[in-house]
Formats: sequence, structure tokens, C-alpha cells
Amino acid sequence: MPDPSHVCDLHHNLNFFFYYFLQVIRTLDPKQNQGAAPEIQALKNQLQERDRLFHSLEKEYEKTKSQREMEEKYIVSAWYNMGMTLHKKAAEDRLASTSSGQSFLARQRQATSTRRSYPGHVQPATAR
Repeated sequence: MPDPSHVCDLHHNLNFFFYYFLQVIRTLDPKQNQGAAPEIQALKNQLQERDRLFHSLEKEYEKTKSQREMEEKYIVSAWYNMGMTLHKKAAEDRLASTSSGQSFLARQRQATSTRRSYPGHVQPATAR
């Protein structure tokens, strides 16, 4: 014979689960749950609004990202152009200052002869 306290516990558990499942069914059944319809609709509206906001933020992020990438390209291009301009100017200045009618080889010969005539320069001994 089963223990009466055990039967009482089983009966209590059975009643608990019965009422629990009844609440679940009422929650899921839209015909019986007419009072919660406005709340559910409000939550759906909030969800749709958040989706719209999320998509607009995604578009704005992509637009900002592409704009930033273009700005970086413009900055790199400007630095390159400025460097090329300064390099060209420096080369032209060097050519203008050294082009006194002499060729490169003539200037090198002149620099070598200037070094040989310098008094501190030791001349190699000549064979007799």
C-alpha cells in the first residue's frame, strides 16, 4: 500500500503542474488572452522601431566609414604631391646654383684640384 504522505505530495505536484500548464496555454492562446494584446502589439512596435533605428545607424556607419576612407586617401595624396613639389624645387635649386656653365665632370675635376693644392694635404712622395 502506498504511503499517504507520498500520495499527497504527488497530488500536490500534479495540481501545481496542471495550473502551470493551464497558464502557459492561456498565454499562448490569443483567443483567451485578449487583455495582453495591446501589450504585445506595443512590444512589437518597439521591436520594429528598434530595427528601423538599427538599420539607419548601420547605413550612417557605412557612410561615415567610406567618407573617412576617402579623407585618408586625400590626405595621403596631398602629402605625396607636397613631397614631390618640394623635391622638384630642391632639385631645381641645386641645378640652378651649380650650373655656372660647368659640367658635372668639370666640377669634380675642380674639387679634386682644390684638394690637392690645400697646404694641409700631404702629397704622396714621388719616385726619383
